Amino acid sequence: MASSRTIMPRRHSALLVSACLFAACVPPSVRRPVRPPPAAPAVVLGPNIAGPWVLGTTSALQRVTISTRAVVSITDAASAHTDTLQAALAARYVWSSRAHRRLDGTLEDYRVGVGGAPTVVPAGLQLVRAFTAEASAQGGPLSFRVPIESTACTEPTLSALQGLHDAWIPVPDTLAVGREWTDTVQTLSCRDRIPLHGTAVRRFRVVRATTEDSARVVVLIDRISRGRMAGDGEQFGERVSLTGETSGTMRYMVDPATGRLLRAAGTASLALSLKSSRRNQQVKQESAVTISWPP
Repeated sequence: MASSRTIMPRRHSALLVSACLFAACVPPSVRRPVRPPPAAPAVVLGPNIAGPWVLGTTSALQRVTISTRAVVSITDAASAHTDTLQAALAARYVWSSRAHRRLDGTLEDYRVGVGGAPTVVPAGLQLVRAFTAEASAQGGPLSFRVPIESTACTEPTLSALQGLHDAWIPVPDTLAVGREWTDTVQTLSCRDRIPLHGTAVRRFRVVRATTEDSARVVVLIDRISRGRMAGDGEQFGERVSLTGETSGTMRYMVDPATGRLLRAAGTASLALSLKSSRRNQQVKQESAVTISWPP
């Protein structure tokens, strides 16, 4: 009696075994976790102390105060004398153009003291005095047009105003660490009744920036200067000549957001020789100068 069990053909059995073996060799699909994209670095907003800095627009009217403390030594063949000198100046002025080629202002106060005496307004100086400084049409340094040069030794206004050259500096519209530039200054004052003309070359360099009150950026500019002075004339009936050399350093602080100079401090040196047929005198002056531009 034949068995009722159905026999699978041998070919089909082989195919089934092969399919099972193939399935056993392929691992099941594994879902790997998707890595999140790297987080973007946090943007830190803070004062720009690296630069560059584009200067804001300076207000037209500016006020300035200048304080000078000096030690003056005078020597000749017979004697030597040393004294101290203090001077304080206050003025206001308006630039007529952004190019700083002309300004008009007023000298509001100027006082001088010798030794430990209180500072007083020099004899002959009447306050308040108007002044105008302007560069020539071809460019060049600022020169005073008012008061006129012929008054240099007849009244002290023009000599008192010369300190303002330290407050008037050219500043480029854009500052960057290491940027340098130069300018030339011409002065006219009176010494021992002799008109004294001076020319100095000033070199400026942006040093770095810092912050004040944890927020305001202040750019520091260093200045060095070297110059010469000369004059001649008659004094007490004899011909006198004056020659000298000047040098100085100054550090200015600028607020780039407003384009305003804030303050400055530095030193100045003067070595002057006075010669005539009867005497030979040497003058040395070492000064400390501080400048402030009140808001």
